Order: sequence, then C-alpha cells, then structure tokens
Amino acid sequence: MRIAFVTFDSPPFAGSTGSGVYAEHVVSELAKLGHETVVFTPRAARDNDEPPKNSIVQIAPVRVTSALRFPAVQFWLKLPHMIKRAEKDNPFDIIHFNGLCYSFVPRRLSNAPHVITVLHPVRDAIEHVNPRLISRIKGLSAETSLIMPHIEKRAMKSTDAVIAISDYTRRRIIETYAIQPRDIHTIHLATDIPESAFSEEQLAEVRSELGVPKVPLVLFVGRVDDRRKGLDQLLYAFRDVLTNQEVSLLVVGSGSQTEARRLAAALNIAKNVFFAGKVEESVLRTCYALCTVYVCPSRLEGFGLPLLEAMAAAKPIVATSVGSIPELVTEQNGSLVDPGDISALANAIRQYLENQELSESIGAYNAMYVRRRFDWKTTALGTEKVYRLVTSQS
Repeated sequence: MRIAFVTFDSPPFAGSTGSGVYAEHVVSELAKLGHETVVFTPRAARDNDEPPKNSIVQIAPVRVTSALRFPAVQFWLKLPHMIKRAEKDNPFDIIHFNGLCYSFVPRRLSNAPHVITVLHPVRDAIEHVNPRLISRIKGLSAETSLIMPHIEKRAMKSTDAVIAISDYTRRRIIETYAIQPRDIHTIHLATDIPESAFSEEQLAEVRSELGVPKVPLVLFVGRVDDRRKGLDQLLYAFRDVLTNQEVSLLVVGSGSQTEARRLAAALNIAKNVFFAGKVEESVLRTCYALCTVYVCPSRLEGFGLPLLEAMAAAKPIVATSVGSIPELVTEQNGSLVDPGDISALANAIRQYLENQELSESIGAYNAMYVRRRFDWKTTALGTEKVYRLVTSQS
C-alpha cells in the first residue's frame, strides 16, 4: 500500500510526546512490512529534512514560516496541495492522520480512505484541564482551544475508520460522538526500551549530572506544566512521604517549571525535588534505571507510554485509576489509587520505598509483562488490518 501519514510530530524528528513516539515507530514498522510510507509534516525553513541514511521512511516537508503566527493554520492550508501533488502520478491507498493534525476543511484530502488515530478526545482534555477562556482563544492549535472540539467532531464524522489507542479512548469516542463501534478499532501503543544493565559508574555519572543524591528515588515523567499529568498531586503526596524517610523526587519533562517549583518551595520540599527538564533518550533510560518507583499521578491518560517504559525497565508502578491506566496497570504491576487521594498516593509510594523485595519482584514481572504484550510490530500489524478493512469497503 501507499500511505500518506499526516502528523505534527514526525520521524525522524519526533519529539518525546506520545504522538511523536507513535509516529516514529508505527511508520517505520509499516515500511518494514513493505508499505510505501510518506510522512507529511510541518517544517520551518531552517530545519534539516534529511532523514538518517538507513531510513526507509519518506519525509514530505510542508513548509511553515515560524516568524508568522499560527503555523498550524499554515500547515492546514498547504497540506491539500501537497497531497494532490504527491498523488499526481501515484495515488495513495490510505490517508492516515496522527491526531487532529488537519482541520478537515475541505472534508477530504483524497479519494483514498481516511483513517485517524486518537489518543484521547479533546473534550476530555478540556474537562480535566479546565483552561481559562483567554488561553483557549490564543492557543489556536492547542487541543484545549475553542475550535478543536469542532475539528474533532468533523474528523470523527468524515473519516472511514478511527484507531483508538486504548479501550478507554474508544469508549469515550463512542459516547461523545455516537460513532458506530464497528468503525473504531483499539490498537495499543508499545515500547522499544531494551533490556539493558547500567554500570554503577554510568548511574553515578547521570546522578552527578542531574545533581540527585544517592538515596531512594521517585520518578515522574511528563509535561511539567500540563495539569492533566497531576504533578501537583505528586508534590503534595511527596511531602507526606518525606515525613519518615530520606528520598528524592526526580521530575523529567518539558514545559515551564515555574508553578511546580513554586509549589515545592511552598510545601518546604524543594531541596528534595530535582527538575531535569527534557532529557535525551539515553538519559531518560538511565533515569528509569535509577528510580525505585515510578509514579503516574495523572488526571487523564489516553494511554501513558512512560508507564510501559518504566515497566520495561523493571520498576513497580504507582498510578491513578483514570482513563486507560487500568488497562495497563493492575495489582500485579504495582498500585492504583483514586485521583485526588493524596494520602493513598503517599502510602502506595512509601510501601515500595520501604520494601525492596516487593519492588524487585514486581519490577521483574513488569519487564516480562511488557515485552510479552506490547511491541511496535504488533501495533503496525493491527494498523495494517484496519487499512485493508477500509480499502476493501471503498
């Protein structure tokens, strides 16, 4: 098949977002299955568009001018022409959208069937974040903007099939948009974090770089200023954990740290909380190896790739029972707590810090569990099956 994969986050330039990681791996695996994959993605004039020499994925850059406002709108306006030009001599068999990366005006970009992958409905994000009106007006391309619910509604109605990355997302789409269940397919994401042992010297080097002392470590990975990720809840719980033991909290992720640092200072825990910002993939994997327990205190989660990454690194999980998390985490993988229950969150973290045998046994199970159930080839094969289904019906 010839596939047009449309995405804001794209390989080999994918960011650390779930959307970017998904794009990077699924198009690569589709290409390995023999499909011609062409990635349409926004690029500023200064960006390097040369993929790695061994890449089997084609990049079709859609030029946007970063000096102008609303780069997403520039992308939306130019994309139809780019698709039409690419189809001049060789039509696409599938147009695949990675989330709401196109405004769906006009409704169709091609005669080929349209498929969209949804991480979570934007209406859920708006409900859980509850952003201010001014931010919804200014953030035109943000998922919480005023126009995104309308774009999402049109997308749901005008595509031939929807890929939901979890049963939770699938259920919410059906409830929100009354889409026929037969047109929505759950295909989980995966992880490719290898089994790797770090030497004490390597671990000590990263500890030194991040300024983290050699004490038990709690790890959080996610966008720091995204309220959905629940870092504020973790900081409150961490204050309780510190009442009876010496422990550090490492916060990894992009976004403004101002509010989180302010809260840590107000809670008098700032000296025990370390902000790493966005880190390289190799450093992130070392952070998973360093931690004693991984915590996901989210208010909403469409899937939760860091959960899989932490489990693949043989770590126990403490997470809130929201969104898709119960699909990934059970009592065998760690502990689930109700969102907003700070005491329960603190107690769950504390038990893994205090019981090394429990942490190690659950961690060993998690590493085996993830590698048995979640791999990118399986994700690509499920995606290919959806493609064949919609092309047979067209």
